[in-house]
Amino acid sequence: GTQESDCTWNDCVEGQFLDQTTGCTDCPADQWSAAANSDPTCTACPAGKGVASGAGTQESDCTWNDCVEGQFLDQTTGCTDCPADEWSAAANTATTCTACPT
Repeated sequence: GTQESDCTWNDCVEGQFLDQTTGCTDCPADQWSAAANSDPTCTACPAGKGVASGAGTQESDCTWNDCVEGQFLDQTTGCTDCPADEWSAAANTATTCTACPT
């Protein structure tokens, strides 16, 4: 190029997006991007899944979020309500709930 305005940003590494003002920036939490990203945004994780800021390099990096109390983690569909007569505490990542005492 013959002047600074001829310069362009390099593609970003995985886990980043291209901010035209500041350059490559980590994707926000719950978003991901592949290598050679020149887009101004990252891709959101599927509903109910998340990833740490800058750590998402492909959709499979998005993992199920912890479940709230009264739910268990179904690895296919995500957080699901406990069946009757069962319970769970907050931040549950177990695949079952606990039976109530009889």
